[in-house]
Amino acid sequence: MPAPSFLKQTVMRTSIIFLVKAIGLAVRIPLFRLLGSEGTGMYQIVYSIFGFALTLTVGGFPTSLALMAAKNALRALHFFNRMMVPFIVWGVCAGSLYYAIAPYLASYLGDSRLSFPIRCIAPALVIIPLLQLYRGFLQGIESYMQASISELVEQVVRAGTMLLLAVLFMKYGIHAAVGGAAFGAVTGGLIALCFLLALKNKQTSAIGFDRTSSMRWFVLGPEVFLFMKSSLAIMLTRLISPASDLLDALIIPHRLQISGLSHSGAVAVFGEIFGMASIIVYLPTIVTAALSYTVAPKLSASWQSNDRKDFMESSNFCLEIGWLWGISSALILFFHADELSALIFGNENAAQAIQWMSFVPIVAGMRELTTTVLWTIDHKKTPFIGSLVGLGCSAIAVYFLTAIPGFGYAGAAIGILFFELVPLVWIGLVLHKHCRGALSVSHLLKTSLFLVLIPFLHAPFNAFLAYLGLESPIIRSIVSILFFTVNMVVYILYRFRKK
Repeated sequence: MPAPSFLKQTVMRTSIIFLVKAIGLAVRIPLFRLLGSEGTGMYQIVYSIFGFALTLTVGGFPTSLALMAAKNALRALHFFNRMMVPFIVWGVCAGSLYYAIAPYLASYLGDSRLSFPIRCIAPALVIIPLLQLYRGFLQGIESYMQASISELVEQVVRAGTMLLLAVLFMKYGIHAAVGGAAFGAVTGGLIALCFLLALKNKQTSAIGFDRTSSMRWFVLGPEVFLFMKSSLAIMLTRLISPASDLLDALIIPHRLQISGLSHSGAVAVFGEIFGMASIIVYLPTIVTAALSYTVAPKLSASWQSNDRKDFMESSNFCLEIGWLWGISSALILFFHADELSALIFGNENAAQAIQWMSFVPIVAGMRELTTTVLWTIDHKKTPFIGSLVGLGCSAIAVYFLTAIPGFGYAGAAIGILFFELVPLVWIGLVLHKHCRGALSVSHLLKTSLFLVLIPFLHAPFNAFLAYLGLESPIIRSIVSILFFTVNMVVYILYRFRKK
């Protein structure tokens, strides 16, 4: 695998994902100040339910299609055209059911106001599945630019709709404003889908697709059953994360009320943890997500062609970068939690939660990368089993710990730790057993020795900035974050200069 091409694609993908996440974070700032902690908590609960329903609807088809396209682009394009009509029908059925049961979901959650925003986001279940399916195909043929630009278009439209409708609907109540914000998923997905479909003919002609055979979407070849089996295994694994979000939405507000908080107070704390702090701590994982996105087709192709040397080098390369980046990000989050919360949200409400969850970039990033490696060697059950055990441990921890008075933030953070760490350990053991050399723990520890110096340099550097006359803690933190980030990036580039 040519390193310059790999790095170019990763940097491009990371840059666009970062821009998408930056837009999402930027829109969350005025949205949080508009909706408040309680409204943000309601919005997060609605999105938790929607994420679970979306994963059930989309399944593992996009990832399976990406892996198929990496091996045979023409066959994957046939599959995509065959699945378009069934996907549209399935999406309409899912969206209609989701709309119909909205009042029952709101009643079960103990807040009838949630019915309206749940219904506002229901049409997205018709649009986004087809959008994700085509993006999976583009990922497989390494057409990252089109997929990434569509994500950027989706985020811009979504952000604009969220703010506009939230402001317009606020006069009807906080539930209406939350519903307007949730409707942004519909408009964003629709415009992005139209954008990709407008470019579809050009992509089809580039591959050399036979348009006559593309209409026979109802003809199922024997390979379809293997495809469905693979998609089901991937869906079960992908379903774990939204299931965790859904369980958090069901458990945490209720258990926080048992600890002594009111319903509004419990929803507000939930909003601070999952609507504010989690956005910040998961932001650095865009780098590992981009690595996972770009390396999956390459690893799949190397494994398929039986090029084990290239497979080992590529997997070690991305895992080492993910490890170093995760540790670096965790250190910054831990030492600058107060300033990050104040800078982004205008207060320090999320600081405690950020510090408790500062481990996320390491654990979540490595879990994502190791899962991708296992998927490319057709070990799709292992991530599912590990994630399922992690989900169980997380739910138990959250259930008991968040009910302890004053332990809400810590309980939620410990739940997230179990959810990410348990599957990582499980996947690492299986990967070491079946693909020895793809994950070298001792090598990862050696490459991170440089980062041990960061905690010792933090206090002296902060004092040096104060000596230079930078009195504002926020400005000093910004300069400090930029300084250490640049040093970490330079070190990573130096570390892999020969690869």
